[in-house]
Amino acid sequence: MSKSKKKNDSAEINSGTETEILEQQIPESEDLSADSPDLIAEADTEAPEIEKEQASDWEDRYLRIAAEYENYRRRSKTELESLFQEATCAVVCELLPVLDSFDSALSIEGETKKEISESEATGISLIYKQLINALNKVGVEEIKALGEKFDPTLHQAVMSVEDENAGENEIVEVFQKGYKRGDRVIRHSMVKVAN
Repeated sequence: MSKSKKKNDSAEINSGTETEILEQQIPESEDLSADSPDLIAEADTEAPEIEKEQASDWEDRYLRIAAEYENYRRRSKTELESLFQEATCAVVCELLPVLDSFDSALSIEGETKKEISESEATGISLIYKQLINALNKVGVEEIKALGEKFDPTLHQAVMSVEDENAGENEIVEVFQKGYKRGDRVIRHSMVKVAN
């Protein structure tokens, strides 16, 4: 027997076997022809209701996800701004002693001032102005104190004095300058207050 004839014979046997197996597995269907119109009509009425429910569910899910995303975006923006504020204030706190040293150098008078040449004094003044400008660019500004009315949210009173020339609770001397960024106080001004 040739190889091709053997293949054909085995294919016929296999196809015959498969057909018999399929016939055994498929049960005889019941006659549904009488009930068919009712089933089709019922399916037609239920389909739009199911589609409406699914559309409503998807719309609700979409709105919830959109609201959650908007809340996340706002929260992230607020956290980022807060983090920037904290970082800026931390850096400025480290720079304030340097700024105080410049203030001291610029306020030198008497014999010590004679020891500093005019070019050195000009250099110190220019560096001081440059540092102040850099702080202003990031929103840091000096708290006004001298001649102002005492405000405990901005000033720290370390001394009081009776002065007839000064008004009630007027600041007459500043020992250490204070700084703020926006509404946040980085360092309170240390002042002398007249009662």
